[in-house]
Amino acid sequence: MTSPWISIIAISSSAAVVSYLVVAEGGPIYNIWKKHTEALREHFSFLFIVESPEKVAALHIAACGLLALLGIILASIPLLMCVPVAMGIPTMVLQNKELKKREKISEQLAPWLTVLANSLKSSPNISDAIANSIGLVQAPLREEIDLLVKEVSLGEHLDRAMHKSSNRLQSPLYSSVMTTLLVARKSGGDLPKILEESSSTLREMERLEGVVRCKTAEGKSQTFVLALLPFVMVGALSKVDPDLIPGLWDSTSGQMVLAASLACWLSSVALARRIIQVDI
Repeated sequence: MTSPWISIIAISSSAAVVSYLVVAEGGPIYNIWKKHTEALREHFSFLFIVESPEKVAALHIAACGLLALLGIILASIPLLMCVPVAMGIPTMVLQNKELKKREKISEQLAPWLTVLANSLKSSPNISDAIANSIGLVQAPLREEIDLLVKEVSLGEHLDRAMHKSSNRLQSPLYSSVMTTLLVARKSGGDLPKILEESSSTLREMERLEGVVRCKTAEGKSQTFVLALLPFVMVGALSKVDPDLIPGLWDSTSGQMVLAASLACWLSSVALARRIIQVDI
């Protein structure tokens, strides 16, 4: 007689614990969800993406859950191995977009300084010169300059707005340009000439960075191929011998081999990415 009541109490307790972990504010899963959506919101803000981070995170979790469910139903090891990769795809895509945006802005800085120097020759006010240069530059630099000008028009001091813009973009070249403008503005002197010299320096730095990117492009492509190769091999082996991979998954020693292989794969990809990232 007591067995059904014990089962009901156990199921109810389990449901309450799961509900707390999933929806309760301050719960572990809730905190993970908040951190993930806040990270997405920072990426979206930087890239000027208007999509809701909560909506994107929910769709991403649903897609990963569906992929894991299909892997379990079909007993497909390759599908299950793709789940950790799928979990990191949005962050990798956003980080790649941010990197490309910073690279594009670095390429636009030298022409923008030339435009700014010419504007200062007719209008000595640096705030007006920056505002007038918006229509003469292309995105993504135009978006950042437009945001800076809007903050100044809303009452923010120009120096603080430039510091905030540098901290937001996190680009060494952009920060150096903002620092040059701030120092030249406070120290006086021939600001148009200083900006023209800075523009020439940035063009030379961009040329050197282009050489480095060409030299490292081959290494990046090789890293990408080597990172995908294990999954291709697992898929090919599963087709040749369907019992090979499930045999590894069903035994303790096989699971240890798979775990060690996954750890080695992650370590090698991280190390390769660190090696080919060259700064000048």
